[in-house]
Amino acid sequence: MTTFILEEWHEQRKNFNPSDPASINQMHEFKEQVKLDEQTEGNVRILVEIYCLLRMYPEAYKLFTTVMDLENKKDRKKYGALKYYMDNPNYSRPLYPCKIREGETKTVIPKFKYLPYPLQSKIFKAQKIVTCDCCKEEVDVYYSGGIYAIERAEYLCPTCIHSGAAARKYDGSFQEDLINDENVVNANYTEEVMYRTPGYVSWQGNNWVAHCSDYCAFIGYVGWRELLERGITEQFENFTAFSTIELSESLVNDGHHQGYLFQCLECGHYVLYSDFS
Repeated sequence: MTTFILEEWHEQRKNFNPSDPASINQMHEFKEQVKLDEQTEGNVRILVEIYCLLRMYPEAYKLFTTVMDLENKKDRKKYGALKYYMDNPNYSRPLYPCKIREGETKTVIPKFKYLPYPLQSKIFKAQKIVTCDCCKEEVDVYYSGGIYAIERAEYLCPTCIHSGAAARKYDGSFQEDLINDENVVNANYTEEVMYRTPGYVSWQGNNWVAHCSDYCAFIGYVGWRELLERGITEQFENFTAFSTIELSESLVNDGHHQGYLFQCLECGHYVLYSDFS
């Protein structure tokens, strides 16, 4: 293992953000760089850790079994964790490279008050060129989550949603309901979140949560693993009907019990909401 690879690995691991497409792409690129370097035991172990960060558990398991030392307590613990993911493949999904990276889109994304990470949160997509049903312009960033209206809209561009043009054209709203909003007295906040903020995709209808005296910012889709990765399993306000123990056992991103992570714009506290299929 070269000194460069080791130093770069420490830097990559420190800055890795599983919610950031650019960070995911960068980790995949570093993975390929390590694979091309001399395959010492040190490099193999770094590759195992990279595979784990990218949730590529079969690859991590296969590689780790070539270097593990079962007399070593840490290796036995690592093996047990990888074996668990091999036996439970639906616990989380691999983090694949994004087709279009942050900053490479041509479509201008307006600043959404309640959606600080339009692409990273996976509410907007950037995978192909589509025609916005509202303005009829071709765009490479689009929303396909639908709108609560009689007429169906397949694709909507960020600008039409942000300006309110889409809600006016379809005479609809992007949220089904608002939770804990009794302390939100500013009607402009409600108008913005209902008619000018795209909704997240959920099992039982997207319900936007409020905290303090405003609505929260949507951060992204999460399971218990994502909360662990963020280090906030004991730092969120629980707007679900389940205890933290129950959440740790059943909350799975892209699973039957889906979590939705918000953050209060006033106090900064994370807020967790969830629903079942």
